[in-house]
Amino acid sequence: MLQISFEPENILVVADAKEAVPRFVHRKSLECFPTDACIAAVVGSILDTPVRLEVIEGKELELDTSVYQGLRKMPVDIFDNVYLDQVEPDALILVVDVRNFSNFLCNNREEDVFALIKDFTSNFLSCVNQFAFGCSYYKLMGDGAIIIWDDTNEKNVQEALQVFDTYCDFVNEELFTPYEGLGFAGALVSDKVFKYEISAEISQLKYRDYIGYGINLACRMQALAKKDELVINHKLASTGLVPYRSVKTKKASHELHLLKGLKEEDRQDILYYKT
Repeated sequence: MLQISFEPENILVVADAKEAVPRFVHRKSLECFPTDACIAAVVGSILDTPVRLEVIEGKELELDTSVYQGLRKMPVDIFDNVYLDQVEPDALILVVDVRNFSNFLCNNREEDVFALIKDFTSNFLSCVNQFAFGCSYYKLMGDGAIIIWDDTNEKNVQEALQVFDTYCDFVNEELFTPYEGLGFAGALVSDKVFKYEISAEISQLKYRDYIGYGINLACRMQALAKKDELVINHKLASTGLVPYRSVKTKKASHELHLLKGLKEEDRQDILYYKT
């Protein structure tokens, strides 16, 4: 049995784990990202024989500050008491979605579907990590995602708009160009949310989520947005932080009244982010 660990400067340490005092210790600088395959290949070259990796349970995991902060924003992690049943009265919620994705699923090969959804989600997470530094939570939802900031202020609103604008440009100029009809759209709202955390039944993982009118409103209103459009609610519009245009037509009124669970103030007209 072998024990492996990492030292600074991308050094992989391989040692004999059978004895209290290892019979050998090798240190090798990695020239690749330390995936399982990479590590197995390096260890195999040291021992001059094929190897496989096994995870030893019960070992402590050391995380640097950036990793820890990132985990605190995800729906599942290994930490306790991060969400202590908090109420955020003015949270900012961005919900985004791919338009015409159902048609894309029906009309394209499985390998194309996998390739697109992996590229869409991985690049979107990169966009969130780069521009939405102040967000408190994010979660992928199939061909869409939700990102939440605990407060509506100028900095957070600018982060949300930059995520939306940047990713719109990316999918239009690169990712969606081979597939006609695909588009990116969403909703950005400000309203009350509730944060909570539960323990998993079997593992020690903690599951975190948000509920509240703000979540429901954003998820429902994003359906009103067409390709490249972002819908906002009246509470966010009243802050003056987002330029917008109002659409108040019979068609808009009909679409709003088809949505369930909206307050009357959110049924008056549709407000679109104006770039």
